Amino acid sequence: MVWTTRRSLGIALAALLLTGSTGCTPKRTGTHRLAILFDDRRALADRPVRLVVAGMSSGQVVTVTAEAEDQAGIGWRSTAVYLADGRGEVHLEGDAPIRGSYHHADGMGLFWSMLPTNGSANTVFSPPPPAADDAAALPVRITAVADDGATGEFTVLRRWTADGVTRTELNPATDHVAGTLYLPPAGTPAKSPVLLLGGSEGGNSGVAAAALLASHGHPALAVAYFGLPGLPDTLQNIPVEYAVGAARLLAERTGSRDITVEGNSRGSELALLVAGQLPDLVRRVMVYAPSAEVNAGLPDGAAWTLNGAPVPAGPIALDRTPASILAVAGERDRLWPSPRWALQLGTPTAAAPNRQAVLHAGAGHAVAGIPYLPTGSTVAPVVGSPIDLGGDAAANQAAHMQAWPNFLAFLDS
Repeated sequence: MVWTTRRSLGIALAALLLTGSTGCTPKRTGTHRLAILFDDRRALADRPVRLVVAGMSSGQVVTVTAEAEDQAGIGWRSTAVYLADGRGEVHLEGDAPIRGSYHHADGMGLFWSMLPTNGSANTVFSPPPPAADDAAALPVRITAVADDGATGEFTVLRRWTADGVTRTELNPATDHVAGTLYLPPAGTPAKSPVLLLGGSEGGNSGVAAAALLASHGHPALAVAYFGLPGLPDTLQNIPVEYAVGAARLLAERTGSRDITVEGNSRGSELALLVAGQLPDLVRRVMVYAPSAEVNAGLPDGAAWTLNGAPVPAGPIALDRTPASILAVAGERDRLWPSPRWALQLGTPTAAAPNRQAVLHAGAGHAVAGIPYLPTGSTVAPVVGSPIDLGGDAAANQAAHMQAWPNFLAFLDS
């Protein structure tokens, strides 16, 4: 159900309050209760939901709290205080809080502005591992408390996969790659498959994005290239052929010759190197907080090898890369000069006119992300040391909200 006006949503809420609909589970204080209404309780995690609190008097103060727990068992929480309108309602989509975790009208503000309850300033939100069902959906508990003690409570699920999406784990021993492959529901029209490569965090950090991409019709393979069993421990001497093999495997599994490679941070280097090796297979390259150069390994040495030899540091040659490129960076990146590199990568040429750079004001290195998830810290450990990534949570979230749909549109171009 979709409500397009405040009035029609108010009518629906009035009916809800009169009938005692099971669409919410409010607590009672005497005979007074609050109603919390969502337009989609099981929306995909990259989709906004509309939230309304009703059952108050005009001008009444209500505190609304969102709570969730991430994969690491860390609790996350946000709180905002609102004034009820003339109907005794608060519409988060259009009503700004008078104080709280965020400060402007934003229907999803309570979701992305959650902070860790452990008090650590360096905690990064870790979403639950996506499954092909609701078992790993992220429950977000919404609680409303009015200034007269009336309360309401409701839990909304943030899903990673649409119905019918399938998941297959790949391992180096049998598949020659460590990754997770998500395929869209059977019968979905063919769309460009996507290979996702994470950055210096290691492991398989692209799983959540892969699940959502498959939910939008794109077969997606999230690949780890170090930091998991059977792989190198550090970002050193990673064979480019390993990621090339992953791209070819994705093409074989999907029957497609229209592959997109996405790379985040250090993964942008690998994505560009793969595209240079597969000019007839890789049609698009999407890079976040990118480098236009090959950088050293971490903690030292060479990051990448090709044909058994270290890939030399320096500019990445794009003359053999006819693929379209979309490069996204935050203007306040403090980890490395990704804005300058993004502009280099996104400059069209006569041989490759379909290149574009997008810079986000106020955002930092953490410009990649799924919208509406807790943004977390702007400080992250790199080789064991905390590094200021730049930007701020609100600007990073604004970048996620724009960059993710732009990525989906780029895939369909």
